[in-house]
Amino acid sequence: MDSSTLRDYATVLAALTALLVFILNSVVMVRNRRISNLARFIETHDRLFSPDSYLTTNILPLERGELVRNFSDHEMEQRFHLMLLEIEHMALLANQRAVPRHTQVYMFGSYSRRLRVLFTEKERQSMFWELAIRFLDQLAEDTDRYEKLTREQRERFWH
Repeated sequence: MDSSTLRDYATVLAALTALLVFILNSVVMVRNRRISNLARFIETHDRLFSPDSYLTTNILPLERGELVRNFSDHEMEQRFHLMLLEIEHMALLANQRAVPRHTQVYMFGSYSRRLRVLFTEKERQSMFWELAIRFLDQLAEDTDRYEKLTREQRERFWH
């Protein structure tokens, strides 16, 4: 075996090692990106439920289906619009497929159904809220479909 053959073997071995490192690095980067996106979604979710947020302040009437907006309560309307801004952040992550849909359904699906009835027709027609409203509408529809699955069918989404 001459030095030229040894160099060829070394080159092939180095190329295979580089390929293996590239594949491993790509897998780790995809996993880290998923974790990072999920962390961003959870941060947005947590801000939606911060102590003085619209949702936290109105959680009991919302859960009972009795929440009605009081448009003369300017502080609560301000909280409502801040909530919509956070929902827009969720929608942007959802539209980029940063978080799996079943995770969105699990974490915010029941609220999406209850919140979408609170919008006025003017808000529904406004281009400035259409991203948030469309997200809530689609998430509510997906929640309805997810709810019809059996427990065994839903279990595959739990990992």
